[in-house]
Formats: sequence, C-alpha cells, structure tokens
Amino acid sequence: GKVLVKRGPKENRFRPSIDALFRSAGYSYGPRVIGVVLTGYLDDGTSGLWSIQRLGGLTVVQDPRDAQSPAMPANALEFVQADHVVPLAELGPLLVQLTAERVPAKPRVTKAELDLLGLELAIAKAGNAFALNIIGHGQLTSFTCPECHGALTQLIEGKLIRYRCHTGHAYTVSALLGEVTQSVEGFLYQAMRGIEETHMLLSTLADHFVQEQQPAVADLFLRKAEESSVQAQQMHQAIVRHESLSGDLQFRGKKPGG
Repeated sequence: GKVLVKRGPKENRFRPSIDALFRSAGYSYGPRVIGVVLTGYLDDGTSGLWSIQRLGGLTVVQDPRDAQSPAMPANALEFVQADHVVPLAELGPLLVQLTAERVPAKPRVTKAELDLLGLELAIAKAGNAFALNIIGHGQLTSFTCPECHGALTQLIEGKLIRYRCHTGHAYTVSALLGEVTQSVEGFLYQAMRGIEETHMLLSTLADHFVQEQQPAVADLFLRKAEESSVQAQQMHQAIVRHESLSGDLQFRGKKPGG
C-alpha cells in the first residue's frame, strides 16, 4: 500500500485530514486496520474511527482521563464503541499485542454506507463533490459552508451528524459551530470598522463646514459623529462579549484525570 497527500477539500478546517486517512485505510484494508485516537481538541478522528469499525477494523481510544486535551478521545467514545480504551502508557504494548493477533472480519457496513464512503474518498482525492452528486447522498440543509458559502448536505453516521458542501468541504457539527461563531466575530469587526470610518468622515465634514463658517451644518455633522462614536463603543463591547464556540465547550477547564 501507499499513502498519498492530496490537495482535496479541507475537513474540519484542516488538510490533510485524519478522518479522510481513517476512511481510506478502512476502505482499503478493512479488518487489518487499527484506528487510534489520542489527546487533542475538537472531534477530529471520530467520523473516520466510526468508518474503520464499520468496515471490520479495531478501534483504540486513549482514556480521556489520561489525556492532556480530552475532547478528541471523549468525542470518539461518545459516537464509537471503542474496542479498547487505555491510558497512553499502555498503548504501545496493546498495539504490539493486537498486531500479533488474527482478527476475524466483522464488517457491519451497508451497501449505501460503502457507496458513500467511496464517494467521499473520491472527493478527498479530486474535490469534485458536485460532479459526484454529494447532494444526492444526504439531506440538503439551509446551512452554508463557512469557507465557500456553498449549500451543505447533512450526512448521518450512526449518532454522528456531519455536513459536506457541494464543493467538498466537510464539517462535523462541532467544527461547523466553531467556524460560524468565529466568522461572526469577523463580521462584528467589519461592522465596527465601518462605524469608525463613518465617525471619521462625519468629523471631517463637520470640520469642513466650520471652516466654511456654516456652524449649524457643522453642528449637525458633529452630532452624527458623536452618535457613531457611541455606536462604535457599543460594537466594541459586543466583540469583547462574543465567544467562539465549539463542541469542546463541555470539556473546557477539565484537567487530565478530572
């Protein structure tokens, strides 16, 4: 076998993607694959680990209580019944043991799931999701892709909900939430910039009419400039209060072993 690094569409905002790697390994080697999810943020690896298990492979997850960042292993355990959950210190010996065993093939995947898996691997390689009819393999939603603003199709994997747009970008619910709330912050900054520029232009006009000895007109623009200054301060407070969210919210502040 061989490993290819392709410039396909990003998954959960990253390329290369652990989920694409896991799906490809499971699709190609079935029960000969062992998928391992370790410490990390968000829920990367959960979808791919689910595919490995459905295709007959083994799944191993680091015990979240042992993880520096418990979100990735905890999310994996939320959606996948892992074959083994161990602390990091026990992982090496476990993998040595598992690779020496003969594992009977126990694929659980349906034909529809296998077809979708093959399609997603093709998207990861070529990025032509629209031509491959990704829309026809799920439920079209009213959500749009944060990266390209294309329509998002909802895909279901057991209890896990994912989204993929017709250009190929893919997100779990957690990653999509993170992207949307992060983009909101960007929009708030753009709004504040526009209000501050309005304030500067109004102030410029007020100064102009003062020089032109039109105090009544100058006063009108000055009052509007003061109003825009208040609006800019309010927008700044909205930015300070804004919080970028993700599915990691439930794990924030937790320490290993907590």
